[in-house]
Amino acid sequence: MRARIAGTLGIAAFVAAVAARAEVEIDWGAFVENDTRAAVDRVDEPVIQRNQTTLGLDLNATLIPDALRFVGDIEFVWTGFSQDTEFEGLTQRATVSPFYLESQAAYIEVIEILPYLDLRVGRQIVQWGAADMFNPTSNLNPPDLEDPLKFGELVANQMVRVDWNPGASTFTVTAVWVPVFEPAQLPGSSLLAIGDPMSMFPFTDPRTRLAAERFRNMYMQNLDYYDVRQPKVTAEMPEFSLANGQVGVRMSWLVGLFDMSLSYYRGFSPIPVPVRSTSTAEGTGEFAADGTPILGVNTNVKVVYPRKQVLGFDLAGQLPFLDDAGLWFEGALVFPERTRMAFDITEVVSSAQLITGDTVEERPFVKYTIGADYTINEYLFVTGQFIHGFVDEFGASAIQNYWMINGDLKLLQERLLIRVSVIGEVPHEDDDLELDEDGDGRVDSFAAGATDDGTIGSLVVFPSITARPMDGLELAVGSYFLFGHGEGKFGMPAAGPSLAFFRAKASF
Repeated sequence: MRARIAGTLGIAAFVAAVAARAEVEIDWGAFVENDTRAAVDRVDEPVIQRNQTTLGLDLNATLIPDALRFVGDIEFVWTGFSQDTEFEGLTQRATVSPFYLESQAAYIEVIEILPYLDLRVGRQIVQWGAADMFNPTSNLNPPDLEDPLKFGELVANQMVRVDWNPGASTFTVTAVWVPVFEPAQLPGSSLLAIGDPMSMFPFTDPRTRLAAERFRNMYMQNLDYYDVRQPKVTAEMPEFSLANGQVGVRMSWLVGLFDMSLSYYRGFSPIPVPVRSTSTAEGTGEFAADGTPILGVNTNVKVVYPRKQVLGFDLAGQLPFLDDAGLWFEGALVFPERTRMAFDITEVVSSAQLITGDTVEERPFVKYTIGADYTINEYLFVTGQFIHGFVDEFGASAIQNYWMINGDLKLLQERLLIRVSVIGEVPHEDDDLELDEDGDGRVDSFAAGATDDGTIGSLVVFPSITARPMDGLELAVGSYFLFGHGEGKFGMPAAGPSLAFFRAKASF
């Protein structure tokens, strides 16, 4: 880690030296941010979930005016949590005060390397689409899902981008090549969705889920006799070959007051899909209250990243006859690779059978976002969206509907911002399995979050207050509350806990 810091400082020194000799134009900035959060719900007791400090540096250097420039940033993040360790670890700074590095940009841009053709090479983010945060046409960078309060952020990747814009035309063609696939960064709670042997099954066919549930119930209904351990999840990345490079092409143009674009992407889903779950049993040396030996259940899960192709279209503009209200539409037709999963608990329950079935169907599906915004007056700004398909939903059987409303109240010459964001899952029928082992007329599912109340719905309420008492200083306090059905997007255990947060940031 010290070598990384030394290298970063060396690069900065080199750029400074070049600037001194060639009179390079340099714009730079920095910030320090402290982010403290507490999990206040869905936990046994309130706990500190985040306690990190971030030092960020960014640089924009024009090496040759109107011809060559460099853009880069780097963030040093101190996690604020010491690691459990043996005594030797207490002598290591990386254990006592862990930190890591992040970068969202480190690229060079050559303007008009050929007539009307710009080139950008290096670590960068290329975000397509017209919608607010929910962009089904934007697939070149994986989403950063680790932090729910910063939903919509992307993970940078190394890529080559070219833009062709003939003369003063509003028509632009962008082509991007991403040599190496990079997956989404997932939250810790996502283990409950992709690997937990007690979670709900991802099979698309209800009959397959029913068969798997019946076999699993043979031991889950007697959990006093089993110690179900945290699974070991292995992610298999696509092979780093030329054939697996991701490509994207986008054509954009202006028609009246509306920007429009058509796009194509070929690559992989950034969200992993399970293809194998194998459980084995071993003696623990412990006994239940009735003297029955307790078996430990170990589960190995393998996840992969299915291929996909995406055709996209979006438009965005203003409506003069509605007081310049903003309007946008963004849609994507996705062609997925078929993915199958094998579920095997035959070593835990001798009478069980191997169950296999689709987790992603091969048939195409659509994702889209429709939204609008409106400035009511100088103080109040509102946004509304309808979302067909959440960011982590992949496959025709997985798509659900959502809505989002955001309101900003700006006071004291915009030095005080009161914001309330709400995202809701449109209620839909619960397709719980017709599994009634005891004949009482109720579904008997022992999966985490499973219910039998007929309709699924959930909600996120995200209020915050941000104050800017002086230039360069930002103070924010707020909460992130999750409500709803145990199988809903925001109600399920995999969604994580509700949070309260305080953030302080100084930038210059």
